[in-house]
Amino acid sequence: MLIRLTRLTNERHRLEVVRRDGTREARDLETRSALLHDLVHYAVETEAGLGASFYGRLANGETYEELMTQPSEGAEAMQTEAVVARIQGMAGDDAWSGGDPERLAQSIIAGFLALGRQPPTWLTGEFIVRVREHLRRVQGQWRATPFHQTLVLEFPAVAP
Repeated sequence: MLIRLTRLTNERHRLEVVRRDGTREARDLETRSALLHDLVHYAVETEAGLGASFYGRLANGETYEELMTQPSEGAEAMQTEAVVARIQGMAGDDAWSGGDPERLAQSIIAGFLALGRQPPTWLTGEFIVRVREHLRRVQGQWRATPFHQTLVLEFPAVAP
């Protein structure tokens, strides 16, 4: 699946997905709140090889509207959303950019355990290193994208 992010203004961007079967879906979104979240999802899901979380579900035919109104009951999607939220919250901190990856992973795992929830097995220090680099790279690509131009990212086909 292709993920197309078009810079409309400083405040708005368009998220479009082009599925392997040729179907498309697009939404204009508020950049300040949505873009970082979507980029973190992209980095987390691609680095973990996930197929049943946000982008995997879009790739498999679910609509954006369905994802926003009918949350998945699958463990993968719920774990992913919790990890994405935590990474998004840390993304601007010095601890994220320069902190010990193993310590960051253990901090997120501790949050799962404190809630009596099972942390994902893929959440390791090495995973944090890969996500941090992937996120840095796509954020740089976005910053280099001129207005009315499109950043195209490929989401690999992963079975849910």
